[in-house]
Amino acid sequence: MNSIGVRKAALAMASMHPADRRWMLARMPPAWRAALNPLLKEAQRFATMDISLLKSALSSEETSSPVEVPTPDVLIAVLDGLGSTWVARLLMAAAADHAEIYLATCAKQRAESIRREMAGLPATFPAALADAMARYLSDAGRKVSMVKAP
Repeated sequence: MNSIGVRKAALAMASMHPADRRWMLARMPPAWRAALNPLLKEAQRFATMDISLLKSALSSEETSSPVEVPTPDVLIAVLDGLGSTWVARLLMAAAADHAEIYLATCAKQRAESIRREMAGLPATFPAALADAMARYLSDAGRKVSMVKAP
């Protein structure tokens, strides 16, 4: 077990009914019990637990503030300067709802290449990666907007 997993397990188990906690501990390998017991005792010091806070702490998703995707004309200008593999990743991670708008503006071969690449990508990206890609789009969009401005 890794240290993060042990801490999350201890936090989850501390919120359980004592009988359920004892039942789970009794069925664990001794090494796991030895790793969990000190953390359980520490977590149990906190008499009440906020369920939403507990869910947030146990969640593997990171929360991040939403980043504004550039307007379609600026998005098109930004993506046109990138290779199809990067375009596919940026669209899937940060602007999936804009994918068809962009693909409609592409030459047939480029659009097919991007679609093929997108088909092989996961539906969701790790939060930090998606956030970084969205920020890239936002920053690049601002730069393009400044160049376009009269």
